[in-house]
Amino acid sequence: MKKKGTREKELSLKRLVGLCKQIPDERRHSGNWRHLLSDVLVICLLGMICGHETWEEIWDYAKAKRLFLWKTLGFRHGLPSPSTMRRVMGMIKPKALEGVYRQWVRPYIGSCIGKQIGVDGKTIRGASSMGDLNIHMVSAWIQEDGITMGQVRTKDKSNEITAIPALLAALDIRGGTVSIDAMGCQKAIAAQIIAQEAHYLLAVKGNQPTLLEEIQEYFAWAQTDSIEKKFLQTHTDMEKGHGRIAKWKVQICDAGWFEDKENWPMIHTFIRVERTCIRGESVSNEQAFFVSSLQADAATFHRLVRNHWGIENRLHWSLDTSFHEDASLLHGENAVLNLSILRKIALAAIRTDSSRKASVNRKRKMAAIDDRFALSLLRSS
Repeated sequence: MKKKGTREKELSLKRLVGLCKQIPDERRHSGNWRHLLSDVLVICLLGMICGHETWEEIWDYAKAKRLFLWKTLGFRHGLPSPSTMRRVMGMIKPKALEGVYRQWVRPYIGSCIGKQIGVDGKTIRGASSMGDLNIHMVSAWIQEDGITMGQVRTKDKSNEITAIPALLAALDIRGGTVSIDAMGCQKAIAAQIIAQEAHYLLAVKGNQPTLLEEIQEYFAWAQTDSIEKKFLQTHTDMEKGHGRIAKWKVQICDAGWFEDKENWPMIHTFIRVERTCIRGESVSNEQAFFVSSLQADAATFHRLVRNHWGIENRLHWSLDTSFHEDASLLHGENAVLNLSILRKIALAAIRTDSSRKASVNRKRKMAAIDDRFALSLLRSS
């Protein structure tokens, strides 16, 4: 029997409902409300966990599970209609629901010491096609826990430079390593990460042309200079699967030679990553470069780089393929943003479940037919 307060008990439905009650309910001022805001949120969340994604589908789920929901929530005024759910989800301020999410996952994540925090953005394309233009979310993903730590909205990808500092400032990243794609390769962002007592791993691309050129030239020169080559630490790896062979070569060097190092806070390591993919007779080769404040070996940087690229598969790909986020045609700015948060809550609940070995899609189907399993995903009995 697990003790109370163990990690498995921390993503609980009871605690989530309690946190949701902190969200201001603007309906109270007009007196035009029957259903608790927390009830509407939990019905939408459970419906989403069980594979129902439109207002009408969630209502169909609620009708079929009326007795189960009554026992779980104890509501007294029947089920909220699709129009009520739409109105309530459009009324909630996304910042308030995002605050609930961060409080809910914080005990589960605990300390970020030794963890990797991948920061990346994603546009909700289905909402954009319905007129809610430029709904672009920047998320902080905890690799070791497999869940999102928090998210903020920005107008588009080009505005990630301002969104990333705002997101990081709201999170406790002490002791972790923050990995960001080239958009976040900025001296100010590196300085903020160091100020928050964390390390950074930043991809270097064309938006930092001088830095990129210097790193490329150094690694190219070091390959041909027998003395300098001794100071290049190399790690190689190969994997086979899905009809292809992928070969990795990661080289690192100390940043002591870098003339502009005083302007890059705590910069310590330059990383060159070469990936060759062989599929039949087709061969592709790509190179990527990174800067980091972390002092580690080449194998560690290989793991960190691969983990950062993995955010696309474990978060964005799951939201699109399992929760059909890009295909969703629900619109209304607040509702779209709030449902994006609920999808991440649902994904967190499913990903952190270890009771059954199954894919996200299969667990959603299991939850749809097994009420006990649906509640167990939210650590509720």
